[in-house]
Amino acid sequence: MSYTAIPILQKLPYLARYVAWLMLCLIATVGPVAHAEDESKLKIRDVNVTLDEGVYELDAKLDLTLPDGARKAVESGLTLRLTYEITVDRVRRYMLDAGIAALEQRYEVSYHALSQRYLVKNLNTGEQQDFGSLQAALERVGDLHGLPVIDAALVSDGPVYEGGIRAVLKMNTAPDVFGWLLFWTDDWSAESDWKTWMLRP
Repeated sequence: MSYTAIPILQKLPYLARYVAWLMLCLIATVGPVAHAEDESKLKIRDVNVTLDEGVYELDAKLDLTLPDGARKAVESGLTLRLTYEITVDRVRRYMLDAGIAALEQRYEVSYHALSQRYLVKNLNTGEQQDFGSLQAALERVGDLHGLPVIDAALVSDGPVYEGGIRAVLKMNTAPDVFGWLLFWTDDWSAESDWKTWMLRP
């Protein structure tokens, strides 16, 4: 525990100090989730793009393995955010590729202690699902199916188009009022390599 936190705690009201101490103890128990990128594994595979009613849609699978520290952090109340970054470029031989489309698909995974269920929230649509285990929740966010990527009207015959996707994983801190309690740990994050595919109209 960082001793620099003590003066700050003394300035808080009694109830806030009590909760803050509980959180500090929790952090000490869970341990820092820093440097977890060495243990995590994110790999995108099985990318497939199909044309459906004038829109190119993406299917993909993400192999996602969390280190123990990150799993314990989620189980203790922190939120895991997964963002898929997707791009489509027009390939040009003697110039930089021209960006045609760029989008993000974002999810949050959290634990609801009262129901003892893991919640997956689609931040793009607001849709929410619950699961009985963290592994099931991770499998859900690791499965992209029928994600609209680009309107067929934006691509034309002749040019070659290249698409790319990667996954970025971050651990959100505690609620804002107590976020400073995690100042002594590094932010935990991990990302996959870019997975590319060719789009031929």
